[in-house]
Amino acid sequence: MVILFSGRKSAVEKEIIDILTKHSATYISDKKVVAGKGKITIISEYKKTDIELKSGIAIIIDDTDRFTGQHFPNGIIGVCEGSNTKALEIFKASNIPVISCGMGAKNTVTLSSLNSDTLLTSLQRTLTDKSGNSVFPGEYKIKLTKKYSPFSVMASTAVLLLNGILPEEY
Repeated sequence: MVILFSGRKSAVEKEIIDILTKHSATYISDKKVVAGKGKITIISEYKKTDIELKSGIAIIIDDTDRFTGQHFPNGIIGVCEGSNTKALEIFKASNIPVISCGMGAKNTVTLSSLNSDTLLTSLQRTLTDKSGNSVFPGEYKIKLTKKYSPFSVMASTAVLLLNGILPEEY
């Protein structure tokens, strides 16, 4: 389960949904259900909500106070931009692991190279995927089918790697 926390109709949210549904994810919102054959289900949330899941991935997209006080149970992994201090505080308050995305050396997922039709994402620390397998640091060459924001690419890479899927094309 992937839960996207953002403002309604956020461009970055739409990009993440587009990337993950290309990898057979199922997307559910209050207005739309798109079925896929994969093992990822995506849900959008636009305000604080009760989360009663044993596992999942929460992505906070916006740097906003809208989600202040949101609680995440053990078993959830947080994903946000490394510069999103509000999201980092929310995840820290819930005491859950965080995958930070950004261009700095402290971030877990970064972009290391970008040209018009391919890019390299870099995993800088070992992760454990949902099946318990280690995903070791390395670079992933991704063929671009269209232009996406850097955060959309990095967050989607984190989600796919956590689900045991190697990203190859967005």
